[in-house]
Amino acid sequence: MADSVVYGLSDKLKQLRKKQKLTQQMLADRLNVDKNTISRYETDRVTPPIENLIQLAIIYNTSVDYLLGVGKESFLYLHEFTDEQKAYILKMIDGLKENFDYGDKKTGK
Repeated sequence: MADSVVYGLSDKLKQLRKKQKLTQQMLADRLNVDKNTISRYETDRVTPPIENLIQLAIIYNTSVDYLLGVGKESFLYLHEFTDEQKAYILKMIDGLKENFDYGDKKTGK
């Protein structure tokens, strides 16, 4: 049975791995797969099974949707931060929201 290929997934996986400064071997060790498997993922020869896609999304702090090209943006998961860091990040986001003009609040336009 031939493996299906998700367009753009291989490039995204390679780019994210390099951004995390991981070698193929390091990533293979984290996924409990052979280094050649990672190479196949990154050259569009094999699409990772859903279990590995989930693990890759966790490792790369993104979503499976993003990896598969459904979502357009990567995500920042706050679980890796301390409570103090989370509070600071959320305060910054609130401050940014206040700077955007969402239209006239009275009319909703």
